[in-house]
Amino acid sequence: MNSLELKNKIIERILEIDDINMLKSIEILFNTSDKNIAKFLNFVFEKAQEDQLKETEDFTDYIKEWVKNM
Repeated sequence: MNSLELKNKIIERILEIDDINMLKSIEILFNTSDKNIAKFLNFVFEKAQEDQLKETEDFTDYIKEWVKNM
């Protein structure tokens, strides 16, 4: 996806938002420096990955016990 396509996709998504508070938050974000935007988005990305890992159920102990009982 090239830069223009990505910009258009972002604009389309913003146009779908009706919540005034969310739009104000986006405005505040866009009014900060590129460096701060990058820091914020990196933080959000890391938190999303952590949450995704937490949601993944760990079956390691169950599998070990099952193998022992075979």
